[in-house]
Amino acid sequence: MPNTSRRSNNRGKYAASRKKGRRKVYRKRYKAPFFWAIVGILLIGAVVVTGKYNPGNIVDKASERLNEEDAIEVVHKKRVVLNVPLINQMDDPKLYNGCEVTSLAMVLNYNGIDVTKSELADNIETVPFQYDNGKHGNPNDGFVGSVSGSTSTGLGVYHGPVYNLAKQYADNVYDLTGSNFDTVVNKVEEGHPVWTITTTAFAPVSDFESWDTPDGEIDVTYSEHSVCITGFDRDKRVIYVNDPYGYKNREVDWNDFAAAYKQMGKQAICVTK
Repeated sequence: MPNTSRRSNNRGKYAASRKKGRRKVYRKRYKAPFFWAIVGILLIGAVVVTGKYNPGNIVDKASERLNEEDAIEVVHKKRVVLNVPLINQMDDPKLYNGCEVTSLAMVLNYNGIDVTKSELADNIETVPFQYDNGKHGNPNDGFVGSVSGSTSTGLGVYHGPVYNLAKQYADNVYDLTGSNFDTVVNKVEEGHPVWTITTTAFAPVSDFESWDTPDGEIDVTYSEHSVCITGFDRDKRVIYVNDPYGYKNREVDWNDFAAAYKQMGKQAICVTK
């Protein structure tokens, strides 16, 4: 019995010791998960409130600010009018049919290139108004007929020969032909006057006729005209042109002019310094 009692007491002490040990271990294990659970809840709350959950979010915010700044930079100007020197094709020496070379002279002069309308008229490629076989000249190949009007026959010239002529005087010549009208306006906004083909009405016309040329059949109009685009006003919806008939910064309707630009083949050329 005494031995049994001693063993029992020892077991009791050992059991008590184990029990105490378990309580201590239990308390330690209990505190750690509880602590991290609280931290986790606080972090989740911070994410919900601030939305800043990772560094990528900070990069996104920075990108948004950059995009906003870029958007501000590309806002288009409401009004631009360039001070392009006016040249009148009807001033001596007269170029009765010379609106294309006169308008080109304005563009070149604006860019600091000293050349006259007459010099350009002498150097533009020309084709006969009518060949012996009855076919007409093609304005895509050269000026059709007489530039000066020294003969009774003359039509005009399109962008190709004018572009080639401009390259004889300037290095940075750009043929914008085929571009939509907004692209042309953007060039003017950048400070570059634009040579273009339009009509004498600055609007679409209905007096086209069909010509048989060495290159095939084409439609032409005697209402064809050329001007130098010098500016625009987005609010008033007008375009400003230097009209070689003697009008500086002439105001024409934006939509009508754009429609004529399209009807005449979207022909445009600009020169940069």
